[in-house]
Amino acid sequence: MNKNCIFTICAKNYIGLALALEKSVKQYNDNVDFYIVVADEFDSGKEPAVAENVIVAKSVLEIPESLWTNMSFKYNLTEFCTCIKPFSIEYFFEKKGYETVCYMDPDTYLFSDFSYVYEKLSKFLVVTAPHITIPDYPYTGDLPDRSFLFNGISNFGFGAFRNSPKTLNLMKWWEDRLSILCFGEMLWAVCTDQKWTDFFPAFLNYDEILFSNNLGLNVAPWNYFERRIEREGDVYYVVSRTGASDRKDKLVFCHFAGYNYKELSTGVVNNQNRMRISNLKEYPDMNPLIDEYVKFIYDNRGLFNQFLDLPYSYAKFDNGVKIDKLHRRLYNGAVTNFGYDKNPFKASGDDSFFALLKRKHLFGPIEANVKIDDVSQMNEGFEKKLKFLYKGLRVFYRIIGYKNYVLFLQFIRRLSLYDVNTFLLGKDYENYKLR
Repeated sequence: MNKNCIFTICAKNYIGLALALEKSVKQYNDNVDFYIVVADEFDSGKEPAVAENVIVAKSVLEIPESLWTNMSFKYNLTEFCTCIKPFSIEYFFEKKGYETVCYMDPDTYLFSDFSYVYEKLSKFLVVTAPHITIPDYPYTGDLPDRSFLFNGISNFGFGAFRNSPKTLNLMKWWEDRLSILCFGEMLWAVCTDQKWTDFFPAFLNYDEILFSNNLGLNVAPWNYFERRIEREGDVYYVVSRTGASDRKDKLVFCHFAGYNYKELSTGVVNNQNRMRISNLKEYPDMNPLIDEYVKFIYDNRGLFNQFLDLPYSYAKFDNGVKIDKLHRRLYNGAVTNFGYDKNPFKASGDDSFFALLKRKHLFGPIEANVKIDDVSQMNEGFEKKLKFLYKGLRVFYRIIGYKNYVLFLQFIRRLSLYDVNTFLLGKDYENYKLR
């Protein structure tokens, strides 16, 4: 066993993506053990053949059953995968005995060794990579920089930690916070696990945490605008795109966040929908990196596709009915404000959460591919619906007047949190604090 560990977390359908990360880790590092932590579970008797370094989180992380049920129901897939991150880090320190533990998202890919990270970990307890590292004004980024006020200073698709009592205490605190509030919820100013990490500098001394401005760490769509790729022989380097910084760093890894991975397995990169950033500009210097990543996934598409269609274990009630975001957050509101303590996955019985939702007509359309949880201009009839809403609100404003309309907006802002809509479950769940 090596003293260094790199791991990722994913649902079982992304094991193939995680294997691409493992391949790149092993290509450049011979002093690292790599693990894939699977957040959900394989169906009994249908487990595909996986390597020993693929571990099922529920079987190794010492999370109480009641807390596991609570988190796996109230959080969506992304939120759940991120909420078990500090529990996993603690496991690799405490149970496996590693001196350093690095987390990487499964959609990252190494282009050189991790020597820079390990050199820094010999001095610091925590090493992170901020979303952006160069002051840019007027700002030219594709993603509004105000979004980083919500997302957090660092992108914790990467985080490196050295084993110490202080690090383990930090993980305990992080576990506690994420067990309660690991939602991606703008009105609560929480972005899953990573916004909480903005507290780390308050808990650690200045010589214990490094917010690295190394341009070769975590090259990603949100910072393409500030970083340009240069190639010298077989080595990629990253420099400032505008010349605002004189740094020239070896490229360590890229974070290919938001790509359509199923399309990548066919060798296709769709420029329109490949990123979460809908208006991402073209950056030709990034193409060789993207091409290498796509080539690996395409060349290993058989292995990749073996897992891609495996269903997420916590997507449905135990009777097979899909769990919507509203169901998850109503459950969280019922637990947080009213002490609800029944297993939410169980659909049988008149006192089940499923039965309560059904009595209150809180199930939407059952047609396949009907998306009701998000609002964007990609939704069908978006502009027409918005025009209708504006017309209705103008009439409503004329009826109730200026003062009451302003008050109405304050109420609606709070009620837009799904969690406080527990009044839909009945009078016993009316929340008068709107918290």
